[in-house]
Amino acid sequence: MEKALILKEWIKTRMVFLVALLLAVAIAGYSILMMNRLIELKGVYHLWLIMLLKDNTFIDIIKYVPLVIGIALGVAQMAPEMSQKRLKLTLHLPYPQNKLVMLMLLTGLVELLVIFVVQALMIAIYDLTILPHELVTRVMLTTLPWYFAGFTSYLFVTAICLEGTWWRRVILALLGIAVLMIYFLQAAPEAYNGMIIIMIIFVIVISILSFGSVVRFKEGRQD
Repeated sequence: MEKALILKEWIKTRMVFLVALLLAVAIAGYSILMMNRLIELKGVYHLWLIMLLKDNTFIDIIKYVPLVIGIALGVAQMAPEMSQKRLKLTLHLPYPQNKLVMLMLLTGLVELLVIFVVQALMIAIYDLTILPHELVTRVMLTTLPWYFAGFTSYLFVTAICLEGTWWRRVILALLGIAVLMIYFLQAAPEAYNGMIIIMIIFVIVISILSFGSVVRFKEGRQD
């Protein structure tokens, strides 16, 4: 049953997943090309000076990419469940409801994780060839809140799509916007180092929102 459910989720999201993966790779590649171009013109030591003295990590171009990918994947996965009346049928499958929702969310989160890891590895591997480990660590830690924003946007979108009442959707949307803004308040590199554990816990906690939306839907709370 699990394999069939995972396949169902994959069929809904595969096109968005592949496009998002290509986008993430292309953006990472462009960031690498920018750094490589600067090295060719001014030398690697000039690059180091800019990173150290001007707090430039040369990865700002990817800042909102995880956010957009998380939203797109959440819509692709959950919107058909409501617009095409699939959720009611899905909930009647001979499978525990909570495990079903958890499996749906895990499928999306794993797809996001694959995309983000591929992009991060591209940047990290290239940076390791031209930068000291301390600067590479700084660059990767700077990207963490952006990737957490991607997971957070996905979880809010899934909860909104699965919610049956419009007024709750509006509340979830406003709450999601307020929360996501937090990830982008500080522009300085490594500004969120002290919040990494909190971000992990928060992502786990907000996954509960989708379970609540499904429970209300099953109870018939729909517009």
